[in-house]
Amino acid sequence: MTTAEIQHQFAPNFYGVVHVMQAALPVMRRQRSGHIINISSVAGVVGLKHCAAYAATKFAVEGLSLSVATEVEKFGIKITVVEPGFFRTDLLDAQNVRWVSKVIEDYAPEGTAKDMWSQYDGTQPGDPAKLGDALVKIAAMPNPPKVFVAGGDALDMITPAIEERLQEARAHETLSKSMAGSF
Repeated sequence: MTTAEIQHQFAPNFYGVVHVMQAALPVMRRQRSGHIINISSVAGVVGLKHCAAYAATKFAVEGLSLSVATEVEKFGIKITVVEPGFFRTDLLDAQNVRWVSKVIEDYAPEGTAKDMWSQYDGTQPGDPAKLGDALVKIAAMPNPPKVFVAGGDALDMITPAIEERLQEARAHETLSKSMAGSF
């Protein structure tokens, strides 16, 4: 992707979230309550092929949400980051998606992002109305989750990715702990 295409992904997906939080949090701090629900994606947890810039924006939403949550909980403000799988929205509709403009020959044999992702348009398994119902339930919880994995397909992708990270962390625990200095 060109730098401009990457910036185009970050503008709504990350900076849109930042701007809404900047507007909402002062009000929530004054009232000493509130609940922000930010939408990430499976892509914000699991690196997906032909999805790097979108995934980067969603990883950024995750980091922002989880970090700010620790800062605002003392004001009675909750933050939940939602990691949905495939929901039947118009995200992949040809009128709504912009595919990269540049092709790198080394990747050409694999096909393009358009080839990979456009086939899912209109066939996503998740029902957006049911996700809406779940979000209403989460909003009403006195102790909502900080992270909510939305959809069976999301659980099927995220769970093994988290387990693999834990295995790698444990496998290299000795090396990780060897970094302490004696200054």
